[in-house]
Amino acid sequence: MKKCLASRYIKKTDLRPEENKRILQDLFAFNSMKRTSFLWQRQDRKFFRDDGKERSHQLKLKDVFECNDYFANSARMAAAAMIKSGQELAKLYIEDAKEDIKAIRKALRKKKNYRKKLLKIKESIIKYTKDPKKPLKGSANIQFQKDGSVTVQFFQKIWVYETLYLFEHQWLDRKLRQLKTQIAKMEHKLKRLEIKQKRLKDHPLKVRFGGKKLTRNRTIPERHRALGKRRNRRMQISGRKDCKYGNFVFHYDIETKTLEYRSMTGWNGDRVCFPDVTFPYGQTWIESWLKERKGAIAWEIVDCGNAWQIRCILTEEAENMNNYYGDGTIGIDINYDHIAMTETDQSGNLLHHEIFRYDMEGKRSGQIKHQISESLEKIFQYADQQHKPVTAENIKSIQRKKFYDKHRKKHRHISMFASACIRELLISKAVKHHIGVKFVHPAYTSKAGKMRYLRRYGLTVHEAAALCIARRGQGYKESIPSYLKPYLTNKKVRALIPQQWGSLTKLINKVTTQNLLTYQDPVLHRN
Repeated sequence: MKKCLASRYIKKTDLRPEENKRILQDLFAFNSMKRTSFLWQRQDRKFFRDDGKERSHQLKLKDVFECNDYFANSARMAAAAMIKSGQELAKLYIEDAKEDIKAIRKALRKKKNYRKKLLKIKESIIKYTKDPKKPLKGSANIQFQKDGSVTVQFFQKIWVYETLYLFEHQWLDRKLRQLKTQIAKMEHKLKRLEIKQKRLKDHPLKVRFGGKKLTRNRTIPERHRALGKRRNRRMQISGRKDCKYGNFVFHYDIETKTLEYRSMTGWNGDRVCFPDVTFPYGQTWIESWLKERKGAIAWEIVDCGNAWQIRCILTEEAENMNNYYGDGTIGIDINYDHIAMTETDQSGNLLHHEIFRYDMEGKRSGQIKHQISESLEKIFQYADQQHKPVTAENIKSIQRKKFYDKHRKKHRHISMFASACIRELLISKAVKHHIGVKFVHPAYTSKAGKMRYLRRYGLTVHEAAALCIARRGQGYKESIPSYLKPYLTNKKVRALIPQQWGSLTKLINKVTTQNLLTYQDPVLHRN
């Protein structure tokens, strides 16, 4: 797993003015190379020698900017990474657009069918006013009474209209106008999404060096100066395995904590020394990596205004991981606003349960990541104390259902659910604490936990799901309880266990947690 370790800030006053100037020149030259290489790769430009053979971009950059191979190659790789990142981001946007189109078409189909039913009711009312002998067509929620009144019911709400005229003009016509407007808006959005999807397939995403705000807004004072600083802010040099210190440009001294940098303009001259370069997190990793000469190390210089920051990128391999599930495991169920944790013994019985809460509402992505990281840190510290591995749900297999025109709160929660961030943090914490992590499919864990363990242990639904996840990581299966087997159809009696839970989903959804906790019949809850 790759790690990016940031050092403490190094004041520019700790370096000589000529050294700061030389670093700024290198940052400008490196980022100019990166933008040039990005343009060449995006345009698929080719260069040829005098003998007709093709010439690489790296050698062309080296000749144009008169620099070393290490800088030219790093700039080319950085440009290629930006292009690859844009392609992957476009794929994600296309998948999201597909899901949105599918959800809108489904909602649009329901709206049109509902409007057709209301138009038939409207037509029957017109025919009835002309000829009272003709019947009135109602529906499940619209009923015509014998006294001439009309009742409209939606869930627990009931509206009563005394005459057909009042029902037609106060409710039916108004509803038809609303549906017509909603259908037009949905069709317009569907067309816009189809155009967006086609544009993403045909044209690559734009890249604005320096940020969209500075490049587009021309009213910002000293815009060109701020844009230049933003564009030439950082420089990352890739490492080499055949080098003694993992990088030919940078040399980090473990004893004196100084970082020597060979400048692009003065490669054979004096080196720039950054004093007191220490890393608050990961100092031991860097020192052990350099002592054992494990491989390449990439270094990055970041201009932070009145200070420099050094970043070290290395690949930390998972060593001495605790992957033994024979003594139990720690199961976690990840939700929008909390993480439910359970601990099991070697037989899969519950030993401990706990909930770690956090709040995503109104938070930025960095704040959300920090809150989730703190919660996971507590869980892994507990797992380290108990000497047990962790079992989590495979977040990639969770189907992000798209809801349109309903369930807006649920839709927002699903959109804010940081699935990729949580998976990345889980792997990072596992490497840090040397604890193994197993990802299992979360299908029907909430249903099985609700019907099997919620009342027995007094758990919440999410803690019961975490218990099922832990047991699934140990290899146990959650069979259908005996009191639910009579509800299985003949086709599902001998089916697989996941298929049996799937057939009982509608029945289980009707059972509330309060009904499970207050029901006193022991036969109904016998496992």
